[in-house]
Amino acid sequence: MPATFDNPYRPAPGSLPPELAGRDAEISAAHYASGLTRTGGAAQPILFTGLRGMGKTALLRRSVSAAEEIGAVVLYSEASKETSLTAALKRSIEHAKTQYAAIPTKIKKAFDAAIRALPTATYELPGDAGGITLEPRRAEAHEGFVEALETLNAEVRRHDRFLLLAIDEIQDGAVNDLRVLVRFVHLTAGTAAPVLLLGAGLPNTPAHLHAVRTYTERWRYSRIGLLERNDTIRAIANPAIARGVTFETAALERLVDETAGYPFFIQEYASGAWSEHRGKRVTLGDVDAIAPGVRKLLELSFYDERFRRLTPRELRYALGMADLGAGSHTVGAIAAHLGVNSEDISSTRGQLVKKDVIFVPAAGLVEFRMPLTDRYIARHRPELQRRAK
Repeated sequence: MPATFDNPYRPAPGSLPPELAGRDAEISAAHYASGLTRTGGAAQPILFTGLRGMGKTALLRRSVSAAEEIGAVVLYSEASKETSLTAALKRSIEHAKTQYAAIPTKIKKAFDAAIRALPTATYELPGDAGGITLEPRRAEAHEGFVEALETLNAEVRRHDRFLLLAIDEIQDGAVNDLRVLVRFVHLTAGTAAPVLLLGAGLPNTPAHLHAVRTYTERWRYSRIGLLERNDTIRAIANPAIARGVTFETAALERLVDETAGYPFFIQEYASGAWSEHRGKRVTLGDVDAIAPGVRKLLELSFYDERFRRLTPRELRYALGMADLGAGSHTVGAIAAHLGVNSEDISSTRGQLVKKDVIFVPAAGLVEFRMPLTDRYIARHRPELQRRAK
């Protein structure tokens, strides 16, 4: 029986999987950008984008960790619609001050100055009542914060390090707050002490950042998608091999089919198979034993609740989208498939966005928010069609 806590797979959201298969190009690009910044060269900011569960946060954390090994001082924050980016930055600076315990006193003092210079945070009121900002002179406060960041950057460089800003869920960052950071990074690119920006977000991240500054169009956006077959096999097999355990070929093929290369599903199914196996081999029987339960759990978590809330009209829209296949589709193509005008179903589209079933990656396009939604619909089409009448 495998040791209870020896499961090598990591299905927890945001956790770093043991094998980041299929992401070599993205890891290499981030490593190059860090090395270039370290030597005083300005690198393009890099944004990992993709749907939920694709491993964007894992990539960001791996890139940050590698940058720290060559001297990066990292301010890592997570943007949120519930709290301001200002508050997230404050926590990241406080954390950095504690984490880099061995840094010189002058850098620690620069951290303190940056915290003091942060604009007053926005506080969200309960019950979706909005927010209040105790900040009468926001522009001046932002200028003071930029000056504090410049001082911090100078101190970091003076001690042979470089500054890296890492922002997860960047699509949720308020435009005004992001504009300050983007401008700061942009200005340092023309100096001998450039700052590197790495981020991760949903596929609408490019459009969101274009609203912040037009020159963000020239940043590097890496869309993270489903893994190819061979990379899926690597992600499943290699962590087990490192522990002296192998997968039967038939077991691997079944897992490739079940997971469809979706990184989060890979971790869930492989974790279940590992817990089921005995000895030094994971068999097809082990996978067959856990597959129905894992599939039911994932469908319940990812899809069932969303689709239970849909009206017949909304279900017909979703079924039509699924007919067109995976990925983004134009609103015109969906309307044509359904035999209606785009204007006739605009309100339906809006409701599906509100209900978190689809999103708008760019103007005129829509896409299912959860990966493999088209496959879920295919499995449950008879039932969904009955409800759509």
